Amino acid sequence: MKKLLFTILAGMLVASCMNKWDTESVDNDLYSAPNIGEPTTTIQQLRSTYASAISNSSYTQVTKDEVVEGIVTANDISGNIYQFIYIQPLAADGTLDTSEGGIGVGIKGIGCLYTLYPVGQRIRISLKDLYVGGYGQAPRIGMPYINTNGAMRMGPMTLDMMKKHVQKVGKPRPELVEAREVTAADLTAANITKLTPMLVVLKNAEIKDAGWPYAHWEVGGDTYSEYHDINIGGTTVKQLLYTSTSATFAGDTIQPGRKTIYGLLGRYSSSYQLSLRSIDDIIEQK
Repeated sequence: MKKLLFTILAGMLVASCMNKWDTESVDNDLYSAPNIGEPTTTIQQLRSTYASAISNSSYTQVTKDEVVEGIVTANDISGNIYQFIYIQPLAADGTLDTSEGGIGVGIKGIGCLYTLYPVGQRIRISLKDLYVGGYGQAPRIGMPYINTNGAMRMGPMTLDMMKKHVQKVGKPRPELVEAREVTAADLTAANITKLTPMLVVLKNAEIKDAGWPYAHWEVGGDTYSEYHDINIGGTTVKQLLYTSTSATFAGDTIQPGRKTIYGLLGRYSSSYQLSLRSIDDIIEQK
């Protein structure tokens, strides 16, 4: 009987990390804040207000009662993105607004954020007592932390803070999320603030280093995250594709040939970084 009970409980635990939130009601979700009210600011207004902290890769605590809203475009489903989801603004008709970048929302204390925040999930964030800032000039909402060198950096909020400050609104609507097509000509220094972070698609693209893995390059027995050049429509953009060694596809071999590539276009300082959400973001062209 004890063995049967253990099996049932284990099955329930596994099921809790499966991406089934698109069919479950979130009205009484224990991982969602109660009703925090209507939005009072936009992602762009938020980024403008805290532009100095973002550009300085520092942080500032929000002291006003403000609520911002967005729709999830990327999460940690494959491990290539860690402790963050990314949201972008909604257009007037409720679809994704691809005219401007979004913001990262850091959350630690749970290893499968994608089950709570699948692509297409609309969320509202009560900002008071949270922090807005930057890491490598990438805009983020979260809390500061002490890194291994003893320095304070902008990082994710705790799970308890998430439960109080992040409200899910309705059920996921992935059909409302569309990627913005970008070309090599778009990826200029002048556009980096406007285009990041954003869900994008590259067409007629080719990843250099075919035959090598996306990551897991070994040096002295250690493995490292890796960057790859991408040729987009005949123009090569250096060091564009970034893959973490924690990604489930890190050891997969890069295939030669033209592809359609989706991903989260982010930044580190003045450099663009394209991160695949999963290996399904690569569509081989025949």
